[in-house]
Amino acid sequence: MSIEESAETLYTQLLNELISNYDDFIEIKDSENVTIHKTDVTAALSLQATVTTIITLLIQILVPDDELAADITDQLLSTQQVEVQKKTVIQIINCYNITITLSDASIMNSVQILTQTLNVLLVEAGIL
Repeated sequence: MSIEESAETLYTQLLNELISNYDDFIEIKDSENVTIHKTDVTAALSLQATVTTIITLLIQILVPDDELAADITDQLLSTQQVEVQKKTVIQIINCYNITITLSDASIMNSVQILTQTLNVLLVEAGIL
């Protein structure tokens, strides 16, 4: 499998896993004047999957032993990764004039940690 195919497969797998861990369920009954503001997190989840994929591929390139590269990747990502799992259930029944705002910063915290990890790897490899 080429590195491009490997990257695409890994990215798709990571993104699907991240998206499946992120659910919102909102049920509204017999209500008037309901406003919901929800931040779309798909782009942030995609960025998280991209950075994780880059880290994994960089380690595979830098470490010639496949088994050692897999062990390093597992250890590095398990210690650096912030689990992003969000399950939101909101039920509104017989209410009037409701405003709901849903947003999440935990994904960006995870991306920040992964980006810092990538930066360290690039510096240690002499690329930056």
